Amino acid sequence: MLEPRSIESVEVREYRPGEIIVREGSPHTYFYAILQGEVQIYQMDKPIRILSDRDVFGLENYYRGIPYTTTAKATKISRIAAYESELIEEVAYVKPALASMVLRSAFLQLEQTTSIAEANILYSETINLDLREYTHGQVVIEEGTSGTEIYKLYQSEGGLEVLKKGVQIGVITKPGEYFGEMSFILNEPRSATIRSIGKSIVEVIPVAEGELDKLILENPEVAHKIVSSLAQRLKQANLMLVK
Repeated sequence: MLEPRSIESVEVREYRPGEIIVREGSPHTYFYAILQGEVQIYQMDKPIRILSDRDVFGLENYYRGIPYTTTAKATKISRIAAYESELIEEVAYVKPALASMVLRSAFLQLEQTTSIAEANILYSETINLDLREYTHGQVVIEEGTSGTEIYKLYQSEGGLEVLKKGVQIGVITKPGEYFGEMSFILNEPRSATIRSIGKSIVEVIPVAEGELDKLILENPEVAHKIVSSLAQRLKQANLMLVK
């Protein structure tokens, strides 16, 4: 196995208000980290979100293997670091601080999308952990509560229903689907209730509060898989927002 490469920014550049950082249709050569400033993201000329200090953008296009599907424009004087897109495969192993920045930013961007968008974004597979068994109707996660555990569906008779304010917005059915990570990364209360339909077995990652950096450092394969999952989900969220 080859040794991981050093991960450093290709350049750090200052952009003036109104200046384009990357344009829709450009090759997916880089992903970008905002060191200071504010950036508006557009898709098909429609503004979809505003990013600021420590946010990261451009990941979803690398994982799709296509040109950028969004345009990024500075709204105030901004310092932006550009990294080679292909290095995202190694960032969790070589640069945990950057991996942590990528994870937080991608989760925050997904949090800005609508509940409908989130309800239709599939969760990805992560690592195996301790198993817990739930009976029909038993709550795995309750909306509004606090917790730092991350969950993965191991198996289920009917899946896990996702409810917001008592209304079902989705069902987690595929073994390996991953949930509960938003609360962990953002250190916020649970945004939905997850309830078992029939008998279900769920794997759990118990992570101490505030130990994201430690998790990445000690388990880089977790961060690597989450980054890939986030990029796919963010791509889907972008498309839903412009429909």
